[in-house]
Amino acid sequence: MRSPFHTLTILLTIILLLPAVNAWALQSHGEPEGLYVHQMAHFLFMGALAYLYWHTRRTTALPSKGWRYLRIFCFLLFFWNLMALTGHELSVLLAPEDFIDIGTWREQLAPPITFFKIIYFIAKMDHFLNVPALLALFISLRTFYLEARAEIGK
Repeated sequence: MRSPFHTLTILLTIILLLPAVNAWALQSHGEPEGLYVHQMAHFLFMGALAYLYWHTRRTTALPSKGWRYLRIFCFLLFFWNLMALTGHELSVLLAPEDFIDIGTWREQLAPPITFFKIIYFIAKMDHFLNVPALLALFISLRTFYLEARAEIGK
């Protein structure tokens, strides 16, 4: 009889060997309802982040370094949502003729370069906000863990 660890190892190996599919930063959705719902989700997420930032900022009982990093996370992810919203809206305005090698790793903007194309290009660089935000969240949660562990050890 196989152990659960052995079965899990075989299953994970099979999954890792399956072919990968494309994962786009700005994902398309079925027209028009999919995009509307997705945009509404960005607005709701922005509202939740703004409230969490505001609440942790005004509560004086939260002086920990972890809360400071949580506020940084909220700030960065709020602007990531704003950038994603902008990218989604501009992707609707741009046509396939506005791109060269569309759907490949070498995809680029076709001339003439307009204001909307530049903003779209910047919006596709959303990982410059997302990755530091997730790092701030990691540091925040790690700080909370270490503080809780130190409190238990007292």
